[in-house]
Amino acid sequence: MYIIPSGSSIINDFDFNNHRYLMVKVDVVCIKENLTLASGYIEDFNEKLVVVNGKAFERIKFRFVSRT
Repeated sequence: MYIIPSGSSIINDFDFNNHRYLMVKVDVVCIKENLTLASGYIEDFNEKLVVVNGKAFERIKFRFVSRT
């Protein structure tokens, strides 16, 4: 399992970038309610947002968990 660290820059996170290019499926989990809101492949990202299934999620509010 791989959890994208919310405190580091995902642009410079070598491990995260490798997972992205390998097309790893992720679950989007709400930090406050601990609920999975979406599941799919990462389509795009920047330092503030991660796009999964066409919807943008703020990195500060969600965890992006891969099961590989």
